[in-house]
Amino acid sequence: MQRNIILITAFLLFGLAAAAQDKTQGVIHYDLTMFLHASLKPDQLQYKDMIPETANSQEVLYFNGNKAKITRHQPGELQTEEGARVHIQMGDNELAFYEDGATGKAWALTEADGKKKLTEKDHPDPAKPRPGNNTRTILGFVCKEVNVNGKNGPLTLWVTPELPFRGGPLHTWTPEGAVLGVDSKKFKAVATTINYEPVKEEVVTIPTL
Repeated sequence: MQRNIILITAFLLFGLAAAAQDKTQGVIHYDLTMFLHASLKPDQLQYKDMIPETANSQEVLYFNGNKAKITRHQPGELQTEEGARVHIQMGDNELAFYEDGATGKAWALTEADGKKKLTEKDHPDPAKPRPGNNTRTILGFVCKEVNVNGKNGPLTLWVTPELPFRGGPLHTWTPEGAVLGVDSKKFKAVATTINYEPVKEEVVTIPTL
């Protein structure tokens, strides 16, 4: 009798552990690095020695099923070795970026002069991604190489089909799966942690303004 009780208890514990690992919802943290010198335009090269070579930031992605919301932390003000203060702004005044894997649509929520604005964004042509031959393991996921042409030049995306959403940091998107890493000449991003935890649907749903 005692052995049967122990077995039943073990099954119950296993069931609780399995329930806690619901991989359809969670939060992913990304580290971003912007290569500032490589991002300078020809008429800005005169400022090369006045700014740091790189700037670091973070993005956080919340997902529930095939819906996702991404928020970005701006690098803010940096100080050079010469003591000069440089303000770094990545993108516009964006508060959040929403992805809907079911419809393939995306929206950017921005704020200017105290007013919020929601703008629908176009995804890259799904016919243009070019699968590569390399793989990279990120957070335990074996990600395949997908090459795309972004508005700032060619990008290499590291993609896994094992998560329910599509897209990833820095407005990247591909129908191949979830983006856990990005490499390019001007910036890079990589997922550093993933926590499987409940995410309310309203968090990843487009807000009504």
